[in-house]
Amino acid sequence: MKLTTKIAVVIGITQLFLFSSCLKVETYPVEPSINFQSFEVKGDSAIVTISFTDGDGDIGLSDGDTLPPYDPSSFFYFNAYLEYYEMMDGIWVKGTADPNGNNFPTADTIVFKNRLPNITPIGQNKALKGEIKLILEPNYYNPISHHNDSIKYKIFIIDRALHISNTVETEVITH
Repeated sequence: MKLTTKIAVVIGITQLFLFSSCLKVETYPVEPSINFQSFEVKGDSAIVTISFTDGDGDIGLSDGDTLPPYDPSSFFYFNAYLEYYEMMDGIWVKGTADPNGNNFPTADTIVFKNRLPNITPIGQNKALKGEIKLILEPNYYNPISHHNDSIKYKIFIIDRALHISNTVETEVITH
């Protein structure tokens, strides 16, 4: 190997080392934090996009995560929740699955539950920053309640340490 090539390689490796040592490692709180990004209608479905950060990267569950506290009967079996709200008489109320289209406090409220896959990064730095797209299958709005034209969703996620993120809202959705 020529001397100039050796010098170039040494300089290149030195620069790479210096550059990598100058990279700032991102740090975030261990509780997940989310922000609403968008709501898009795609045919008869919809996509809700949120951005997130998580300091220890424990977002998502593996298929085998079914023992307590992640067992199927537990609130923590799901780790992304979208709560459906509708405007009634100028007030936002939780949408209900009442078969008659009435909004009664005793009726089941509509909540779309999702189970995000495990996305923990490999390596020392576990901090995560990214986007999550949640797909609302047909019908993304309450198919029973057609007495209003304004809806929205409140969204939160939960990490494996059972930290619950902040709650964000979509913009007002009209149909």
